Amino acid sequence: MNNNSSYSTIHPSVKFHGKHLPSPKNGLKLIVTIPAKNEAGTIWKTLSALLNQRLDNASLPPDFYEVIILCNHCDDDTVAICNLFQKIHPQFPLYIFETVDRNINSVGASRRILMDLASSRLPGNGFIITTDADTIAHKKWLNAFLESLPEPVDLICGIIQPDNKGLNLEAKKILHLTRRYLDLVSRLESEIFPQDNDPWPRHSHNSGPNMAIRKSVYEKLGGIPPLACFEDIALYQKVFAYGYKIKHSYSPIIITSCRTSSRVPGGFGSQIRNWSDSKTENVEGLRKLEERFKAYNNIRSYYQNPSSSLLNTIAEQLHFKSYELESLLQKHERSNSIIIYLENSLKTNTSWNSAYPNIPLEKAIEELENYFSVFSHTTNSYSS
Repeated sequence: MNNNSSYSTIHPSVKFHGKHLPSPKNGLKLIVTIPAKNEAGTIWKTLSALLNQRLDNASLPPDFYEVIILCNHCDDDTVAICNLFQKIHPQFPLYIFETVDRNINSVGASRRILMDLASSRLPGNGFIITTDADTIAHKKWLNAFLESLPEPVDLICGIIQPDNKGLNLEAKKILHLTRRYLDLVSRLESEIFPQDNDPWPRHSHNSGPNMAIRKSVYEKLGGIPPLACFEDIALYQKVFAYGYKIKHSYSPIIITSCRTSSRVPGGFGSQIRNWSDSKTENVEGLRKLEERFKAYNNIRSYYQNPSSSLLNTIAEQLHFKSYELESLLQKHERSNSIIIYLENSLKTNTSWNSAYPNIPLEKAIEELENYFSVFSHTTNSYSS
């Protein structure tokens, strides 16, 4: 049974555009996965950037990587454009799939199909890479992942640069402030709750347009959750929860669009639309962030050397009852697992949010900047 028939058995509604899906090359190290829905206006630039990838001063050998794209419920020219691109560039390792199956109705489901296929094709323990059909990769984007292959890292999160052309002034301002805030939060986290394998300086981006996961780790985790949205964040949290090594690298760089017509409810496009209308949500201030990160650090210490006094300290920090926290700790085998649970549950925890109400974005930035100008103990200076 060849790869194409095996794949069709798993997903019979997915059509492959070609005579057959060839066997992967022995030197294959990277597979780029792209879900696409009605991306006729952007997909040519996305594919062109991948065609023109460089390795030092030469073209990236096509045996090193593949690009697989799933055109999902497209009613524009996305499929035709992909096929034309492939026809013009027959040596480019692009493989095109298409589906109109109503059960494959989300970006998460598309990513799952693509990443499962990539996992089955990688001959070694290379990287399965995720990106989007409205992104443009830096010419050495894939080279950055190749250079990280020998490193002891399981998930790489790269830089995502927004293309803010066409945004109104208010949206540009809030986008800038939001990214500034997230970088300050990342720096504070690195100082209070440091990660040995992901030290400062690091960035704060951890989403689908620019991520790469080891094949072995992807398979051990059971794949990406096929969610309607935020499937990329769910995968990131899963990797962290199981204690695998994550690196927020400045080397892999992509540019992504800032369109307001979001393909995903609640996604980046929805955020941009809200910012364009001057709508912002309050965020965690310095005190709230400090207490949360200190609690996480104490949780890590508790798993290494549990004690009732430390349990009570953590409970006080998080505004939990000691017996409630102890019950949670018993349910989670690893410190990273309960930390991810808290990352999600604290957002709606009444006691926690009453003790530390969120504050306006600009006020939070002011608090963090004042902290770093006076109290920071990090040795690396911040670069915005």
